[in-house]
Amino acid sequence: MEFEYTSIIYILEEDLEDMVNRVKQGEKFNNFYYDIMASYDDRDYYNCDLIKDKVQTEIERRIG
Repeated sequence: MEFEYTSIIYILEEDLEDMVNRVKQGEKFNNFYYDIMASYDDRDYYNCDLIKDKVQTEIERRIG
């Protein structure tokens, strides 16, 4: 049986800026993404894998 699951995870702008700065300083996205997301609600943290690729794409877009 299939179920459709829809959720929204809102990432604070300051956290996105922190991610951008860390990548610019040479850190790998995979090394800090879960650390930042750990400060979010459990529901968001446990679902953050669902948006990881999109967040990384946004970080790369901002770096340009």
